[in-house]
Amino acid sequence: MKKLLFVAGMALLLPLAISSQVIKKEDINAQNLYNFRGSMTQYIDPGVKYSKAPKGFKPFYMSHYGRHGSRYLLNTPQYNDPYNILHEAYEQGKLTQFGKSVMDRLEIMKDDANGHLGDLTKLGQQQHRGIARRMVRNYPEIFNSKSTIVARSTTSHRVMASMTSALMEFSTILPKMNIDFNDSDFDRGYMNYEDNAISRAKNSREKSAAVSQFNARHTHPERLMTALFTDTTFITRYVRQSSLTRTSTINGAMESTVTVANTQDRSANLYNLIYDIAANMGSHDLGFDLDDVFTYEEWYDCWLQNNMYWYSVSGFSPFTENLVPYGHSTLLQDIVEKADQAIAAGFPAANLRYGHDTALFPLLCLMEVNDCAWAPDDLEKVADKWVDYNIVHMGSNLQLIFFKDKKGTVLVRALLDEKEATLPAECYKDAKGREYPYFYEWDKVSKVYRERLDYWAAKKEELTNNR
Repeated sequence: MKKLLFVAGMALLLPLAISSQVIKKEDINAQNLYNFRGSMTQYIDPGVKYSKAPKGFKPFYMSHYGRHGSRYLLNTPQYNDPYNILHEAYEQGKLTQFGKSVMDRLEIMKDDANGHLGDLTKLGQQQHRGIARRMVRNYPEIFNSKSTIVARSTTSHRVMASMTSALMEFSTILPKMNIDFNDSDFDRGYMNYEDNAISRAKNSREKSAAVSQFNARHTHPERLMTALFTDTTFITRYVRQSSLTRTSTINGAMESTVTVANTQDRSANLYNLIYDIAANMGSHDLGFDLDDVFTYEEWYDCWLQNNMYWYSVSGFSPFTENLVPYGHSTLLQDIVEKADQAIAAGFPAANLRYGHDTALFPLLCLMEVNDCAWAPDDLEKVADKWVDYNIVHMGSNLQLIFFKDKKGTVLVRALLDEKEATLPAECYKDAKGREYPYFYEWDKVSKVYRERLDYWAAKKEELTNNR
């Protein structure tokens, strides 16, 4: 991503998001901080107008996979650890006034999260109700009292709550619509399953080393530590006490217990922990945020690491032998097979799947939606095209809308986060040669996907035999 120089009290380097247009000065703060939450960016109604379908084509089927909506962070240490560090400094009189302000906000967030780890928030419920409402509004030919909707979710409570929120909205608008829904491990084989055959590539030492080096280049906690602590040695030379018990080598009797002091630099760890909470604050409505904790350049660097994580565990990459997205081939296979079944049946229907970012990210890469198949040799170039907040964030979803005409020709349009997206095929052209962007012949698109599934079947057998 390119950067420009922007002066607002102090000179700060700011990224230009993915657009080539310069963001207006008065809008740049909110725009960047919103995007820099990365995979925790909040879902909003895109408010876009869609391209018209070619004459004679009507929608009849939707295939969908959606991530759960906004949620709390997943683990207790994510909330407790940064608060405990700052509280310890406060008790030792080594916290600045700004540091105390951050500590107080972390305490409120920590207490609010107690008992809610991983839970869907009210905002997450609203996101999925809104998505469902717009499905009905945009595609009444599919969502009506005569259609059959099949909805499945993983057994994660936040995912089940997301599906429930959507189904409540469907039932409110269309109380007579037939809905077949379930959440069961029976569907895990395609809903949230990663093939073990990619494990070696995904966890390669080369990838781990490259990502660690990338993260080190983009971790700069020094300014923030100075802002938080009156004495930065508290965090940069933190002394951790541990006990070592020595026993006799002759009779096993205890000889002595020795206290060992280990000096650690915890600044980078604290820096990253606070980012996780700050990035997730948009999931809540507590009347405050942590946007002021980082400068714009620090927000950007933290986001780059968030983006790199998701790219490294989801995308095509020479560091992972370009294999990782194939780990979720069963999900793509389910999409292809159920689409063919719906085409054969011919009546309005929808398959709605509710799951996780860990499945949706690689699925979009495998399906080559937009720039998701981007795989540069230089990790510093990843964010030129592979931008997680434009791919998967809270509530993100892929909608494949199928259209057909009286001749039986089937077209498909992809919506990523309800915005028109590209697929790996040429756009549809009518008999007069007019091209229709974002509309593709399903036969051509599914051929690409079947070839990828066949490739993976052969590659998986090769990997298994070479173990």
